[in-house]
Amino acid sequence: MRDRLPAARARLLDFGRSPYAPILLGYLLLRASGFFGVETLAQRDTEGYLEVASHSVFSLDFLAGGRSWTVPLLWKVLPDSDAERAAGQFLVSVACWPLLAAAVARCLRSSALRYVAFAAVLLFSLSLAVIRWDVVMLSESVSISLTVLMLAGWLELVRAPRPALVVGLLAVTLLWVFARDSNGVIALMTVPFALIWVFRPGPLGRGWAAALAGGTLAIFALGLLATTTDQAQLRRNERPILHVIGRRVLADADKTRWWREHGMPRPPANVLRHRVSLAGVAEGSLPSDPRTEAFLEWAREDGRGTLARYLLTHPAETVKEAFGKRQRLLSGVTVGYLSPGARAVVPEPLDELVYPRDSQDVYFWLVAIALGAGAVALAAGARRTWLVPAVALAVQVPHALVVYHGDTLEIPRHAMLVAITTRLALLMLALLALDRLLETARGRMFDGRQSAAR
Repeated sequence: MRDRLPAARARLLDFGRSPYAPILLGYLLLRASGFFGVETLAQRDTEGYLEVASHSVFSLDFLAGGRSWTVPLLWKVLPDSDAERAAGQFLVSVACWPLLAAAVARCLRSSALRYVAFAAVLLFSLSLAVIRWDVVMLSESVSISLTVLMLAGWLELVRAPRPALVVGLLAVTLLWVFARDSNGVIALMTVPFALIWVFRPGPLGRGWAAALAGGTLAIFALGLLATTTDQAQLRRNERPILHVIGRRVLADADKTRWWREHGMPRPPANVLRHRVSLAGVAEGSLPSDPRTEAFLEWAREDGRGTLARYLLTHPAETVKEAFGKRQRLLSGVTVGYLSPGARAVVPEPLDELVYPRDSQDVYFWLVAIALGAGAVALAAGARRTWLVPAVALAVQVPHALVVYHGDTLEIPRHAMLVAITTRLALLMLALLALDRLLETARGRMFDGRQSAAR
């Protein structure tokens, strides 16, 4: 321990003398200017998180309540006021983003580009599309921060595999999965990549690679099991599937026919009359009758399974329907969730450059960066760290499908992580590819000078 203290002190002094220190200081000042004095914004769903936070952390009402427990856990350890809860979310955010910026910088060989990359990631996090959520009393701010921490953890683990990082990454994965239900599906999709590591473990070791795969799978299973209470069934299962059945299935004759052929009872007149508000019928705020109750009971028991079967057996339609709503899925901006006092901390043109708003701009950069990275990979070879942003990009397709087809309400907000992660992964991939390109160019220049010297 005594030997580590001087080394840590030396690293801290080196950091203070480097360009990283003023970049980080400027970032913290800008983030603070965008947070302090901004009014907190409570929403209707805020009460649900507070209700879960009111229970013991060892109770089912907390661990399997009406809301996933990560955000209630943070709120539970903070003073009981929206201002203090917002401050907690803000502090978590300003801790996580520099960790990702540092992780990206460590993956680069060019010292000058490292500083640029560190600043670029922090600049991305200054976008109003990101910082606006810190004062909103929902799960978005914490979810963004944990997503950033997940990316940083995976980058570090791929760059320099070591057991301690497996333990840390699994801990972050647990919090991340229990921040938003849809995150569990994305966590599941990382398991195959961890399994590949089992067969080609390298310095990490087969046991630790298996622990990563098995631990992630276990966390996914825990996420599925955490919907056992009545409140969890109502808020996290029943309402979404009733929205889908009422607003999508019963509104489309072909879908209704398929669902009827696969077990759905004939919808009674009351269900058709109130199809856009089936959740209200189920909760007793709208009239019901025995036939309606029988229909709703089938929806509760078999609706999600039937929806999954429909989506899997209609892949083209599933993708086409979500693609048609790509602007809603990729906008990352939700009307009604911006504090009246929210303010941008970077000029608008720069904000729109680092975080393009229109989905067409995102597609342009996707094609441009993918082609550029592919060309660099063919010419100079890709590094394994490229897998992190590449996989992060790839899993946003199923992520978007789960968000869009899992509910019909507030799609831009529910798809907020799709929007942010897509843009962030593109930035990371561009920086990694640019670094490889610069390294190759320097190598050729060096070889040319050596040849000339001979």
